[in-house]
Amino acid sequence: MHVGVKIGIGLAAAMMGATLSGGAVAAASQPPPMPGIEQQGTAGPRPAEEEGHGPGAIFVGPEGAAKAMGRLQQRDTLRARWCNGRVLPRDGLNVRTGPGTAYRVVGALARGTHVTTNWDTIQRRNGYLWVQLRNSSYWIADYKTGNGNGKWYIGYSNC
Repeated sequence: MHVGVKIGIGLAAAMMGATLSGGAVAAASQPPPMPGIEQQGTAGPRPAEEEGHGPGAIFVGPEGAAKAMGRLQQRDTLRARWCNGRVLPRDGLNVRTGPGTAYRVVGALARGTHVTTNWDTIQRRNGYLWVQLRNSSYWIADYKTGNGNGKWYIGYSNC
């Protein structure tokens, strides 16, 4: 059983696109805690085979997979940079310190959590497309790649 606590105001503000002002001090070696991220307990990362935990992700066919992969090449002024969405997997989505499964899991976003991601940071690693959370040093996998198929972990409203 996973035990975690929700901490901090900085993450909710960052995820909502707000900026932190005055009074917020964080240790130099750690990014500031962000609300909405269920922090990992001493037991370590959640036992899961993939970044999104449980059902709820949107499966896409070959056309959807091609569209997702096209985002890697589409880096122009016509594309939205800041994309707003909600976490889809029923049991949450890992949050990591960098773009890839080799980076440390610092917590998980619960289903329905609002996120704003920076699509200018999009990277493909370890079978996922990774994006950085707005105003944060944390990363999430927003798409799991597959052989002509895949699935979205974030349901975007503007991208």
